[in-house]
Amino acid sequence: MSLTKPNQQLCRELKELGIGLEQAAGEILTITKDCKDIDVVAVLKVIAKLYDDADRIAALADEVSSEEISRSPPE
Repeated sequence: MSLTKPNQQLCRELKELGIGLEQAAGEILTITKDCKDIDVVAVLKVIAKLYDDADRIAALADEVSSEEISRSPPE
């Protein structure tokens, strides 16, 4: 059974959000790797949180793909 259009859109949106978070984490790491006046632990915590959120979004996208969760059409 194929996904409904709302569920296909939800899956796409979740995947795009996850990719965006991963890219943001990578950019933060790149920007801060040569900085000497930053709190490295704080930056690493932010990066870890972004990756955790990206992983959670990917898991939600997988649930949509397997039809465990769905988006209902607007009423």
